[in-house]
Amino acid sequence: MTEAVITLGDQIAISLRLPNQASSMFVELATVRWGKEQTYGVEFEDLSPIADIRLQKYMNRLSKSAPTPAA
Repeated sequence: MTEAVITLGDQIAISLRLPNQASSMFVELATVRWGKEQTYGVEFEDLSPIADIRLQKYMNRLSKSAPTPAA
């Protein structure tokens, strides 16, 4: 959480912690694409190879645990 004023298009560095992971992940460059109150969507512009792998593994786990849509 930040008290800084963040606007669309801002380029920021962020540290985030994915669920069930011991250490934080650092993103050196992310661009703010949308925002509402204190919630923001960002596009990762500069992600280390290790952070990229961690994020891919997390997203794969999420997609496997998501409920299958009814036909």
